[in-house]
Amino acid sequence: MEESFYLIAPHARMTLWGDQPLKHRLFGGSSLLVELLATPVRPQDPQFVQTRPRQRRQSNDAPTFCDLPIEIHLLIFDQFEFIEDVVRLGLASQDFWTLARSRLHDYYMSFLGPWAGKNIVCVGARVKPDDYPPGLFSAEELDILRPLRANVLLRDGSYEVVHRDQPFALSHFAEPYISQVGRDVLISHEGRKRRVIFNRKLRHASRNSEFVPRKWDIESTYYPRDQPWILRNLTTKEFVRAEAIAMKPEYINGPDISIVGFGEVVLARTCWSSSPSNVLINNTTGPPRGAWAGHRLDITTLANHESGVDTVGWSDVSDEVAKEIAEIWREEFKVDIREDLADWNSQRPNAIHHPIPP
Repeated sequence: MEESFYLIAPHARMTLWGDQPLKHRLFGGSSLLVELLATPVRPQDPQFVQTRPRQRRQSNDAPTFCDLPIEIHLLIFDQFEFIEDVVRLGLASQDFWTLARSRLHDYYMSFLGPWAGKNIVCVGARVKPDDYPPGLFSAEELDILRPLRANVLLRDGSYEVVHRDQPFALSHFAEPYISQVGRDVLISHEGRKRRVIFNRKLRHASRNSEFVPRKWDIESTYYPRDQPWILRNLTTKEFVRAEAIAMKPEYINGPDISIVGFGEVVLARTCWSSSPSNVLINNTTGPPRGAWAGHRLDITTLANHESGVDTVGWSDVSDEVAKEIAEIWREEFKVDIREDLADWNSQRPNAIHHPIPP
């Protein structure tokens, strides 16, 4: 029986729901992992322009709410605890919608890229106790982990068996009583529910409004497709360019790359187990020891990288990683995926869900 692998962020006590053999994770598509790591880009809001002149009919008239200075309006928006209240006031006028939009960006962006910057491992269920990627835990943390015991749920087909009082291992961070289990991009059911409610309000309001959009589209709003994206290793200060990984330039859609992309790179470079693998990792089928296992990763735009960090000391490892990925695919499918893309795509797990773009 093939070894199951789990995606975990142990320091953050986070894991993804479900376990799969490494082949299925690596060759079956990994767009969800990209969404978890991609940091949103804040849209450039238009400069506030008052659409209705503020004037009083008489000098002794009391000011209305709309007549208050913009600084007061901003302070009022800051006091709202619930996003629904921001939406309600924003729908009152085009002026207020312009002010509300900035708060709505804060709200949505707080749900996106929840694993960005976290230490990540794709860990095998057969990893041995005290077998951890180098640097993942400090000596003090290892002293705490070594004496721990855990109850482990093992699945064998339709059977589930609990093994009690087992020595603690890295794979135990995938257990739901240790880590928060995420099932979707927004991670929490509450976040998904609020997005649905918010878009419903927008559709209702846009019927009688020219300034409110009918839908707040996350992909086009926060993940622009007209900018180059990179996968970063914040631990080693290395990055991989999208155009080096993509099979064809037209397969790049912002941070998401069709067929083979950043998600496959992350899985190949973060897998870790103590048992031999049936997938070529680091040019060996021995125990998978991904070069980036336990490292801090994110996906961002090249512009954000160049403006947000000191680029001195960073290395572009795109060609090295692209060659490594090509070797893994060539060993598994006996084809060059850049030249024989259609043949390979028909062989991949879950191929029906990953059609080749036109």
